[in-house]
Amino acid sequence: MEAMLNLPALHLFIKQEAASAAVRLKTQNLWKTSRSPHAEVLHEVMQKEPSLLAVSDRFPKQFIFDKKYKIQLHEDPHEGINVKDLRIFTDGSKTGSGTGYGIFSEDLNIQIAAPLGAHNTVFQAECMGIIVAATATLSRKVKDHSIRILTDSKSVLQALQSDIITSKLIYNCHQFLTEVCSNNNNVTLQWIKGHSGSRGNDAADELARKGSEMVAIGPEPIVPLPSGWPTSVIRSHTKELHNIYWTQVIITGHGPFNKHLFNLGVTDSPLCRACMEAEETAAHIVLECTGLANYRAKHLGSPTTLPEVIGDTRGLVKYLEELGWQD
Repeated sequence: MEAMLNLPALHLFIKQEAASAAVRLKTQNLWKTSRSPHAEVLHEVMQKEPSLLAVSDRFPKQFIFDKKYKIQLHEDPHEGINVKDLRIFTDGSKTGSGTGYGIFSEDLNIQIAAPLGAHNTVFQAECMGIIVAATATLSRKVKDHSIRILTDSKSVLQALQSDIITSKLIYNCHQFLTEVCSNNNNVTLQWIKGHSGSRGNDAADELARKGSEMVAIGPEPIVPLPSGWPTSVIRSHTKELHNIYWTQVIITGHGPFNKHLFNLGVTDSPLCRACMEAEETAAHIVLECTGLANYRAKHLGSPTTLPEVIGDTRGLVKYLEELGWQD
């Protein structure tokens, strides 16, 4: 049933959750060294992906109610143009090459394109764009001005607007923006629709894409890894083990096939549920059953041997998924 629904076997799922918990505890400095066999789960995932123990973006919950800067989430077709405003456009990008951010401002003569790395997200790139925009105003000693930072990332603005912060990057962004405000600046972060014909936004977008294609200098991750990345890696590893496990089940025949279940006394007949013409074995299901011919042709082609079927684990899993094997 697990194979048919493309669910990992129970023992693999338990191991996955234990590994996720171990990594979470280790990155939060709550892991206690132990000689218990259970501690081996952390060692195993570390061998698979050493970056799992890199600094995480996960952050103890902080409540912040006194923000000095303003958030404007509604679209403004005029980009909030005010001759007194210093406008800075920021953007983030993720491509097959990596992740990067861009900052553009004619008012402050800023054109920045910078890479982050392969494992970071667009959300993080957008956040870094705002952080660097804030630090650029600080380095230029901007005081007593109205500053408008424009971004097409509504999710970052909503995270900054929230009274609860659980991300290190968002918290750092909040700190830098607060510091800019402390110089008697009136700071507004404004959402702008992406690819809307805005010259400033288009320039920031181009710089962000350029940044994502650049090679990151220094050890990665450059910024803390997304809090969900370790879980994603561990689940991917579980999926690999899942495919290997069910390949072995097909080889041994010790799976939820009626012949095997009949031998165990679980069912009252060894006959195939699809055709009722022969015993339901692994070989029969993937090679012979006339009742499943259409499904087999769709996902497996015309296999003649079990090794041939096992060579295409993806097709095999899809085949078992579509069968359902439900009474």
